[in-house]
Amino acid sequence: MQKNWGCSRLDKIKSTFIRKRGNNYNVIVEYYDIDKKIRQKSVGKYTNKKDADKHLIDLKSSINNNNYIVSKNITLVERCMIYAHDESKDFSPTTLDTNERTIGKNIEPFFKDIKLDEVTPVILQGYANYVYKEYSQDSAKRRLSFVKAVINEAYRLKEIPSNPCDFIKTPKSLKGKVRVTDVYTKEEVQNVIQKIDGYYLEIPILLMLSLGLRSAEVCGLKWKDVDFENNTISINQILVRAAYKGLIFKKPKTAGSIRTISAPVELMNKLKKLKIKCNEVKLQGLIPEKYEDVVCLNNVLNAFSHEALIQSWYRFCDKHNIKRICLHDLRHTHATLLLLANTNMKVVSQRLGHTDIRITMNRYSHVLKEMDTQASENISSIMFK
Repeated sequence: MQKNWGCSRLDKIKSTFIRKRGNNYNVIVEYYDIDKKIRQKSVGKYTNKKDADKHLIDLKSSINNNNYIVSKNITLVERCMIYAHDESKDFSPTTLDTNERTIGKNIEPFFKDIKLDEVTPVILQGYANYVYKEYSQDSAKRRLSFVKAVINEAYRLKEIPSNPCDFIKTPKSLKGKVRVTDVYTKEEVQNVIQKIDGYYLEIPILLMLSLGLRSAEVCGLKWKDVDFENNTISINQILVRAAYKGLIFKKPKTAGSIRTISAPVELMNKLKKLKIKCNEVKLQGLIPEKYEDVVCLNNVLNAFSHEALIQSWYRFCDKHNIKRICLHDLRHTHATLLLLANTNMKVVSQRLGHTDIRITMNRYSHVLKEMDTQASENISSIMFK
């Protein structure tokens, strides 16, 4: 159960004043907490009384204009956890896992016990500098954006009096912009197909290479979505790892990801053979009930997780002396080969499950340049040779 952190309301502020302690002048807010007990909170410490007086004047003005509250005793890390587990945001299991890892690996070690209302622009800028030093542009942006989303919400809900995000400048990553996509050539694809024939990874890899499926779509594919009569495969669910729940089936993230794709006859013939084997094993009761309809099973007859599929792919590459490329780059290989074969861009976009053709165009702009060069050579041969 989440803690009800909330905030003290404006009408519960009792008074504001300056208290001198040693050589410092503290600006104090006195307020009633939720149990109607009087509490005091220091909101500023100064060595110069004039500065404290100025802060006090600004504070009273803010209170009079209904723009100030006394935040409860909550750390930024705690507020991040509340945000991450807010059911109204409907985060996917994958996003929730990513956010929790970000909190544990980056946010908690950096901010430690800093209170939500004590996060200054200097502190937040320090966090921005830290993640952009340690991670690539995309990874750093994701880690900073999560913290900024939490703070922006806290400011919108008046949990904090000011928003430090307004003063942050985004640094340049020292790790480079993004990971460079690596794809196989036609000859390299044929080499993979030859060496993976009959291996337990064969169908998952062929699904990515021949249909451009994402790994979660491969892992979540069920036999009911394989149409042998029309040679099509439909994507209706994915399989992902959820925090505290293990592997779960869920709907794809976007409507465009739910799609039906024409499949090569060669792939469908291999699937027919696999279906016969799966039926035989199922009759022996060797497949867990929840995975009986799953197409891609590992060598111990369980469903693949995304992580396990990656590791199995890398082991296969190393064992057979095949150039290692990222598992997701098999999907990029599929799209690249289609485009180089002059397949219509809209068709490629639909096969990939992109919600907007512009996503496809932006992602494969390097291929479009190569196609444009070829087009120039084609028109040259037509007109001048």
